[in-house]
Formats: sequence, structure tokens, C-alpha cells
Amino acid sequence: MAADFPPNAVRLNIPIKRYDTCQPSALTMNDDKAMMQLTEAEYRKRFDGYIITDCAVLKRGQYYFVSRNIAESERAGPTAEATVTKRVGWYFPFRTQGSRIQDMDFEGYRTLTIGASRAGEHLILCVSVDGQVTSTDGGEEDNDEDENVIPKSIRGPRRGAMRRLRTIDDSLYAVGSDHTVCVRRGRNRWESLCLNLPEPTLTDFNDVERSDNMAFVDIDGFSENDIYVIAGKGRVWHFDGTKWSRIAFPSDMDVYSICCAGDGYVYIGGQSGSVWRGRNNEWTLLVREMLTLPFEDIVWHAGKVWLTSDYGLWNVIDGQLVEADLPSSDIKVCAGNLSVGDGVMLMAGTHGAAVHDGSVWQLIFHRMQFA
Repeated sequence: MAADFPPNAVRLNIPIKRYDTCQPSALTMNDDKAMMQLTEAEYRKRFDGYIITDCAVLKRGQYYFVSRNIAESERAGPTAEATVTKRVGWYFPFRTQGSRIQDMDFEGYRTLTIGASRAGEHLILCVSVDGQVTSTDGGEEDNDEDENVIPKSIRGPRRGAMRRLRTIDDSLYAVGSDHTVCVRRGRNRWESLCLNLPEPTLTDFNDVERSDNMAFVDIDGFSENDIYVIAGKGRVWHFDGTKWSRIAFPSDMDVYSICCAGDGYVYIGGQSGSVWRGRNNEWTLLVREMLTLPFEDIVWHAGKVWLTSDYGLWNVIDGQLVEADLPSSDIKVCAGNLSVGDGVMLMAGTHGAAVHDGSVWQLIFHRMQFA
């Protein structure tokens, strides 16, 4: 596997001037909807020329985004992704204008994903495919830190490429190829949860389908002792706090996203927008291949299951997939990625970003506003 972080790759901190924050208690999102939205100057400086590929909520009023440079990606093509600059930005709407949005650039990374760690710390973790880690709290001081690479070993915590981060009970979990599963236990501390998961063999490595079936693409859980992971063609595993068990999933369709929902069910997004619901070894196909794209993210928020792709936002209601009731097309075009935390849901994608506070949508920005 090609190295994600070559020796000459660097993370660049964008020179920024930090200001004192506003007091969050003085205003709420409902007091002034306009303050939630970026100004054109803020958009031009931080998002113009970039497309959002991931997002995360650290807490209410602290929203993070990963984006990639559009022009560089067009020149690079699919085999030179490491030449495309990635940008991690954070938006704190209740700060004063001029200090409420900041960012830092990453060069030499093929991919970058982010997630919130709230167990014993209050940080956003930026993790590359090869386990490079940068942490930040978006604070007034320059608290961004390049941590140690997540150790690679057949016993874990990292066996292969890192693919996905997910917060479960405030702890940050990571999954990836070769049956990689680990959980963050503090600064530079990643505990392996590979345990009894089958180790990859040379035969697995030389077979694309076998490798894909060992490459975990998503994880979620009801608790640290009740976790599900998915990979490849209907590969579903369950962790009971001690060991992993293969779930008898009734399909070999490709699976992409998972959610352990507040209604007690597990929802799995499959190819072409298929949706499965179940738990343990009992599963029902709710939606059969009706969309062009699979769902990128599935989350539980405000008493509902929410599913998104670049094409829109949906809910599962009474076992049926229905298009989400959104107040305007400006919100709808922000679809693509979802993150939940502290009672809010952040949605961000190619054309913008918006946040739902449990009852009301607030637009952060819509790219076409500044065309």
C-alpha cells in the first residue's frame, strides 16, 4: 500500500489571528437566524474553491468540516489524490465575526476523516488513511497538535488503512481495512479491538473481493459492549464487549453505512439506496435499490433515522423511506454528510452546510449564494 504521508508531506497551519469569543449564553440560534450564516468574505476565505467531504459536531455551536481543493483534484485525477490539498475548518457561530471560522491545510494526504472525542477530552481528531493524527479543540490558543501515528500491527490497533471515525458514548472509534477496529483512550493512546477478528492472509491480500470483505467502512453502537461494524458484501460483525461474532446477514449486497438507532434497531445502508433494519441475526429489507447512490451517512437525531447522500436527505418513518421535510431548497442542497452531537445535527456536502437543532433548520452557507 502506498504511504499516505510521504517524508516531504507537511501539515500547514494557515496564519490566523485569534480573537476573544462571544458569550454563547448571550444569544441562541433562534434569537438571530442571520448570525448563523457565513458572510461572503468568510465563505471566500475558507470555502471558495473547496468541496466538503466530511463533517463533525464537537458540541452545539462547534462545527467542523473537511474539504478538498477543487482545482487540484481536477488536475490530479484518481491516482494522485495525495497532491490534493485537504482543509479542516471549524465554525463557531457565536464568536465575533472575523474569529468565528478558522482552518488549517493538510498536504500529502490521500484521504482525511474527522471525528469527535469527548471521553476525558474535548477534541476533534483528524486521521489520515495511514493513521496520521492531528488533534484540535478550535480554542483561543493554538492547541492543534500532530500526535503519534496510530501503531500498525497484526494485533492492532491499526492493521491496515483507516477508513472511518465514529463517536459512541463520547469515545472515538476508528475502523479500516484488514479488520481494523480501535478506540481512542487519550492522547496517543489507541486500544486495539481487533481481538478475535480473522487476520488477513496473503490470499486475502491478493483477492480484491476478499480484501473488500475485510475492509470495515462504518461502525456504530448502542454502548461500548454492543457495537456493529460492516464491510464489503454483506459482512456484518457484532462486539459484545469481549469478542466479535459474525452476524448472519441475509444478503451479499455491498454495504456502506450503519446506525444503531434510538428505537433499538440497527439500520444498514446498502447498494443503490437499499436499507436494512434489524439486530443480531434478524433482519428485514425496508427499501430495495431505488436510488443511484448509496447512503453516505445514517444517524439518529430528534427521534428519527436520517439518511443522506449527495442526492438528498431522507427519514425512515413507519418502516418507509420518505424524503425529509425541509424548509427550502437551500437546505436540501447541503446534503452529503451527517454528524450528530449535543442535540444538534450537522449536514454538509458539495454545495453547502446547515444545522438542525432538534426542531429548526439553520443555513450556514449555500455555495450558489456567492456565485
